[in-house]
Amino acid sequence: MSRYHLSSTSRALYRVFVAPNLAPRLQIPLRCAPTFSPNIPFLPITSVRTKTNKPAVRQALSDLYTFDNAIQADTINIIDKHGIFLKNVNFHDAMRKFNRVTHHLLLIAEGQVNEYGEPDPEHLPTCKIISKIDLRMQYNRKIDVARKLEKGPSTKNLELNWAIAGGDLKHRLNKLEGFLLEGKKVEVLFKSKKRGKKATEAEAKGVLKAVTDLVDTCKGAGEVKREGDVGGLFTIVFQGTDLRRANTGKKAVPEKEANSEDENHAEKETKSEEETNPEKGTKADKEITPRRKTKFNKNQRAAQVDNTKGGTDAFAGHGF
Repeated sequence: MSRYHLSSTSRALYRVFVAPNLAPRLQIPLRCAPTFSPNIPFLPITSVRTKTNKPAVRQALSDLYTFDNAIQADTINIIDKHGIFLKNVNFHDAMRKFNRVTHHLLLIAEGQVNEYGEPDPEHLPTCKIISKIDLRMQYNRKIDVARKLEKGPSTKNLELNWAIAGGDLKHRLNKLEGFLLEGKKVEVLFKSKKRGKKATEAEAKGVLKAVTDLVDTCKGAGEVKREGDVGGLFTIVFQGTDLRRANTGKKAVPEKEANSEDENHAEKETKSEEETNPEKGTKADKEITPRRKTKFNKNQRAAQVDNTKGGTDAFAGHGF
């Protein structure tokens, strides 16, 4: 029976009691109902990656050095732990001379072969017994040197105000001179303070001239580049030269000459002293005699004090 043929009362009763049982529907609670409109397209899903720190992998020394069983030779020359050089040592005997847990037999010089492709007994491979810790430290030092060479010399930064005082300018120039003499690259930044004295064009040129004049006095130092305007933001880069390293070989000759001159001068002084020894003796005698006189005068005074106590004259007994 259709619900549309019923009266209003029956229709209401039908809607309340019969209709829910005929066609049950899945009802979603309001708290779980979606708040978005089905017409809005879904946003793309983005994945979040977590950062994980991988443990540092140490470089295998076997990839860089030849040691232990990787040495392809039956007879070798060996340098033991005490630095003693041993010739024509059997390889297996050499491997038994150290603790393989803590040391390696490191190949430091490869051998040579004769015209027949056989090992030359006069030029055998040379190996050295070295600690594993020392070998690892040697590799680390090698890596550090390579990194420093790739990075290049460090750049020092100096900041100057165009209206800088004389004392402060002198201090900064001393620092600049020290950096340049050490062979470092120095970047000097000139600028004016926001809340300070504004330098005139003449003062700014004077500060710049003081810096360039100082660089000219440093041997081997020179200007690399400059950017900006004088009186505003201005940058100039200088490169110094370490003359101490460059002249290490040249300083040996003057030192020897100076030492020889000092020796000759010392010999001349000794000869002159030997020639004047008699005169020195007379001077020594002259120096001794006053001491004797002073001692004798003290004795006289002591005797005088004693005699005065006894009522006699101290100098009467000596004929004075």
